[in-house]
Amino acid sequence: MKKYEKITEEIVEIAEKLLKENKVEKVIGFGIGIFTEEVTPIFISDPKDADRLVFNSKAEMSLAKYLLNYKEQKVAIVAKPCDSRAIATYLAEDLIKRENVKIIGINGCPGIEDNTACEECDIRNPVIADYTVGKKMTEEEIEAKLKDKEDKIEKMTPAERKEYFQKEFERCTRCYACREACYVCYCEQCFTEGNQPEWVGDSVKLNDNFTYHLMRAMHMAGRCVNCGACEMACPEGIDVRALAAKMCRSAEELFDYRAGIDPEQKTLLSDYDVNDTDSGFME
Repeated sequence: MKKYEKITEEIVEIAEKLLKENKVEKVIGFGIGIFTEEVTPIFISDPKDADRLVFNSKAEMSLAKYLLNYKEQKVAIVAKPCDSRAIATYLAEDLIKRENVKIIGINGCPGIEDNTACEECDIRNPVIADYTVGKKMTEEEIEAKLKDKEDKIEKMTPAERKEYFQKEFERCTRCYACREACYVCYCEQCFTEGNQPEWVGDSVKLNDNFTYHLMRAMHMAGRCVNCGACEMACPEGIDVRALAAKMCRSAEELFDYRAGIDPEQKTLLSDYDVNDTDSGFME
């Protein structure tokens, strides 16, 4: 707990300074809800309120998505390493302006309780930040955390994977909490809401659920940073992240590509090299 407390103190200090010096109009961070004891996103505009900011093992939400609501304002944001990758992806997609965002990055992220993505995370320091809090983790320390970690999906046969996902997705109520929590899902109209053509039916039958989750995974290819926000948001406890994580591994294995590593990089499916020796479907 001491690590979280120290990080919180440093966040409060930086946020208060930024607001006092009018370097930002707002700070996006985590705080305790007014009517509950739950950790929730909060938005601070007054330096006097900076002490409401906290960071602990319950700070599970990805705050990056809120940047899309404040594109024209100068804001600061508290960013876990995965959130910093999400911000880098937004910059790569030209969705936000770098000069409008001050990033308070968390070094040596101690992880989020019950978030399985943290167990396999090998990027424990922010990839982009204006200010940092916490102690930076070395590559050796990160490797020690990940020793002997294996993904269960990779050990399954195709038939076993199909059975596994059928059992998971038949519990889906299509509440779309995973979509709302995901920084990648920012379309003004989701394909699930279109009716010309209608890609997904209104039912929560397995076929429609499968279509929703598979299409969403394809839309996230080369953009997902495997933060686990989708899985944490799911009220049914479905292993929503498994598909996205598989797409992340495939992108790295096939194309040596990882999302959100460099704000200057193009997203995987938006880049095309005319000198590519693999003709692919054009053959």
